[in-house]
Amino acid sequence: MFGFKKNANKKKAPAGNKNKANGQSNTGENQQQNKDEQDIPMKISECEDLVKKTFSNSSDVITDIFETAREKAMIVYIDGLTNKDTTDRDIITPLKCPDFKGDVNSAIKSHLKTVKNFSQAVLDIVNGNVAVFYENSGEILVIDFKQWDKRSVESPEAEAVTRGPKEGFTENIRTNTALVRRKIRNPNLIFDNVIIGRQTNTLVSLVYLKGVVNRDVLEELKNRISKIDIDAVLESGNIEQFIDHNTLCPVSGVGVTQKPDVVAARILEGRVAILCDGTPHVLTVPELFIENIHTAEDYYNRALYSTLIRFLRLLGLFIGIMLPGLSVAIITYNQEMIPAPFLINLISATQKTPLPSAAEAFFLILMFELLKESGTRLPKTVGSAITIVGSLIIGDAAVSAGVVGAPMVIIVALTAVASFIVPNLSEFLLIYRFFFLFLGATMGLIGIGSGMVIMMTQLISTKSFGIPILSSFSKNEMKDSVWRSTLGSMKYRPVSIAKDNIKRMK
Repeated sequence: MFGFKKNANKKKAPAGNKNKANGQSNTGENQQQNKDEQDIPMKISECEDLVKKTFSNSSDVITDIFETAREKAMIVYIDGLTNKDTTDRDIITPLKCPDFKGDVNSAIKSHLKTVKNFSQAVLDIVNGNVAVFYENSGEILVIDFKQWDKRSVESPEAEAVTRGPKEGFTENIRTNTALVRRKIRNPNLIFDNVIIGRQTNTLVSLVYLKGVVNRDVLEELKNRISKIDIDAVLESGNIEQFIDHNTLCPVSGVGVTQKPDVVAARILEGRVAILCDGTPHVLTVPELFIENIHTAEDYYNRALYSTLIRFLRLLGLFIGIMLPGLSVAIITYNQEMIPAPFLINLISATQKTPLPSAAEAFFLILMFELLKESGTRLPKTVGSAITIVGSLIIGDAAVSAGVVGAPMVIIVALTAVASFIVPNLSEFLLIYRFFFLFLGATMGLIGIGSGMVIMMTQLISTKSFGIPILSSFSKNEMKDSVWRSTLGSMKYRPVSIAKDNIKRMK
């Protein structure tokens, strides 16, 4: 089994995950470990009773006892996680053969491992393996015959590209590790597995490139993961909340992607990827703020075009955050900044509306967020229709009824479109959009200026695993920041991330 034996032995008692990872132990953990590491009974009937007691006679746990040419044998597996046909062909049939001499290891041709404590066998069984008990042997053979329904490799909808690989991660961690290995065919690519979750025993893999990875980041990440002591890890988002110490900042410093080529590129820059079984979302640490306006497609297109698109995304980021608050500040307090013809049209369009500009903007942004959330949760075909029709009907009806003015509808619509350009910063955009709206409505342009100082101060002081998220302005890193230089000129990895091996071109 891929990397499981080593790590499972390391974390035999998931409940003691936190302390055991730090090399610590206490009396209660030792008692629990001794209780779990039961000796394997010699008699098959006793083995069967122990298995049924452990799994509480669960209906999906299959125990099949049969006679061989020598002694009794029993196989145990979980229905739905194991290939029954392969189990019958490669285990039961050879052991029932008249030529069987009693050597189970020789009779079973498939790859197997020997387990000498029952708790380890239980972990293997719940992971989809087949356990073979043979009378008077005192040990268990575990064969990897996993087979369960899984989604095929598809293109991730949230990261669609017109040029570049279309494949995305799936919920199966083995498929995901293979996708990364296909991109980086290097023996120095390391998959370091750990088990997290007392009840779920979720397999998590830390992926990095030996000799390139930032060792300080790797050690800090391992330290934070070792402190995770929770019942269940069902998605990489659970892990992100434990390893992210920027709880009061809308930018976490932890990257999320579903594309193997993005993960491979970040690993080659000295970062660490975190693969979690059961989810297609892979975490990468650390992540710099400027990378939120980067996409994988930027490196597959020519430098001039990629640079232009990045400036467009940066403009979309500014509009998505500042436009409603800035508009309200100018309309309410600084009307002299508006050209006279436009001011006349603005006054005529809003003179019959009962609400002030700030209330209009808040109402429209709130309605947009409600429509966006409903469209996301509904089925795809219905959700898109409701979002489009709802926006048109509500916007037109609100203007016709005189609740809001047409200029504010245009401003909020432009803000909504701009926010879709940088989807990775949706939390950052929403929080600071309302923040600047409040400051613009209460203090005008002075409030907008104060808000910019507060926002920049927070970003400058935020670190991701000891690395400032705005530390992308060195001489070499500026070649791949707001603009993108030619690939031939980017001879060095980001010096703020890769500390030891920063040169990637000879």
